[in-house]
Amino acid sequence: MAGLVMVVAIGYLIFSSFSAAVTSVISPGQLLGRGAAAYGQTVRLQGTVAGAVGQDPSTLAARFRVSDGHSAVMVSYGSDLPQGFKQGAQVEAQGTYNGHMFTATTLTAKCPTKYQAASSAASASSQG
Repeated sequence: MAGLVMVVAIGYLIFSSFSAAVTSVISPGQLLGRGAAAYGQTVRLQGTVAGAVGQDPSTLAARFRVSDGHSAVMVSYGSDLPQGFKQGAQVEAQGTYNGHMFTATTLTAKCPTKYQAASSAASASSQG
């Protein structure tokens, strides 16, 4: 019996530490929908860069909006912008939200042109 309790306890500790380390991937609408429960939680925000990219004069961080087409979140990122980052680009930012600003610690821009070329070629060959 003591062995079973020990196995269950170890299993629980492994599971809880693993699940705490995994950050969820969410859209701006999902982030805003969480309300105050999202504040300070590390998440990966995915969406499209919407509007102009500015620079915060006090921190020199890039400031831009990430949108899912319905909702948008203001993002601040204090490092060099990744290659492929531009208005309309798909991005994934990992960081925290405070109710007003999403502060990204990492930022990745996705390059859809490689996938569009492959899917266009595949659809052309299936139609012929």
